[in-house]
Amino acid sequence: MINVKKIKSRNTKIGILGAGKSGLAVSKLAERLGFNFFLSDSGLPRNEINFNEINFEIGGHSEKIFNSDLIIKSPGIPNDIDIIKKAVKRNIPIISEVEFASWFAVSPIIGLTGTNGKTTTVNLIYHIFSNAGLNPMLGGNVGIPFSENVYKEITGKKREGVHILELSSFQLEHIIHLSLEVACILNISMDHLDRYDSFEKYIDAKLNILNTVKKNGFIVYNNNDSILNDRISDKNNIIPFSYSNIKSSYLNLNNIPLKGEHNQSNIAAALAISKIYNINPEIFAKSIKEFNPLPHRLEYLLTFNNTEIYNDSKSTNIDAMSVAIDAFNQNIIMIVGGIDKGKTDFLKIFQKYSSRISYVSCYGKSGQTIFNQIKNHIKSKYIQDFENSVFDAVSQCKGDDILLFSPGCASYDQFENYIDRGNKFKEIIFGLS
Repeated sequence: MINVKKIKSRNTKIGILGAGKSGLAVSKLAERLGFNFFLSDSGLPRNEINFNEINFEIGGHSEKIFNSDLIIKSPGIPNDIDIIKKAVKRNIPIISEVEFASWFAVSPIIGLTGTNGKTTTVNLIYHIFSNAGLNPMLGGNVGIPFSENVYKEITGKKREGVHILELSSFQLEHIIHLSLEVACILNISMDHLDRYDSFEKYIDAKLNILNTVKKNGFIVYNNNDSILNDRISDKNNIIPFSYSNIKSSYLNLNNIPLKGEHNQSNIAAALAISKIYNINPEIFAKSIKEFNPLPHRLEYLLTFNNTEIYNDSKSTNIDAMSVAIDAFNQNIIMIVGGIDKGKTDFLKIFQKYSSRISYVSCYGKSGQTIFNQIKNHIKSKYIQDFENSVFDAVSQCKGDDILLFSPGCASYDQFENYIDRGNKFKEIIFGLS
């Protein structure tokens, strides 16, 4: 166990692995706090990165990183690379950027994790808390490093309020003293098996969040999730939520822009957390009604020849794809593919919805595998190139259909990330009209 009081000493030498957003943000925070630190990145610098006054190395990790009392690892770096293994052998403590930033945070912290729906839910909570005047600061996996918000907080650029953190399994791998006022888990389903040896290891990483709750804090969890019900039932200060909470609430579901049962579950999580902070129900209801889906998350684009077209590029696993399909009752034409993050059984999901899915256009690195799984059970085609796959799917629309781009895979075969992929899809679709 790391002695935080000792580590907080400015004499502590810190190694920072990774010069991405979180690595640069924690470097800036460490510099402000007066730490002696060294930044190491295996890649080459991009033009927009400012390394001014930072002690760093690029293009590979040298032995210099081991001249550290503590290593802060960026979440995108896997645990099985040589530099990490060597650090472990040398008994150098490894923590996440979120862990380090939490030691210097002034405001209380709400942390939220889950396989799907994290970004939508933390943005929803942020919107509700903003309307309630609670001065929320949104950060973590949502794209704003926690260190950046803590830096603004301690330099007076942000007044005291409440931190709202989206936490990925990668960020939760190296957590020790993170102290949450509220820990929320939306759901757990199979994901990231390209990084974890087993589903159980992935579950364990997610459930690390349970060990971060303050003595008088709260655990908010989805009791429609069987895994969470099995693991959380013996904990104290638990607040379960369910999508049925919203169905039976004062909210008119017809007036809510967030569609689908999965989003009702996300709203229920936000409701449970809002009650902890005594937020006025009228403020909550107003916030829900004016909150629109985030880009690339079941995002309505347009209606073309009587076919509604939706961009769900954020769907990077099969469970996210499943909840997207569940949001519709109409006939669906789908575009799926990219890079599968595990040995996923796509046939099972398409058999489940075979009465509603009339055609599947498969693309990308894993598209051939997906097509081979489903071709004898559902009308489908494999087209490697993304743009041509989209045009193929559009050609199958007959009106009064749903064209759903919910790939169920990662994007890195043909795109930089899911945002790049979603923007390309929108460019193609808007070019139709």
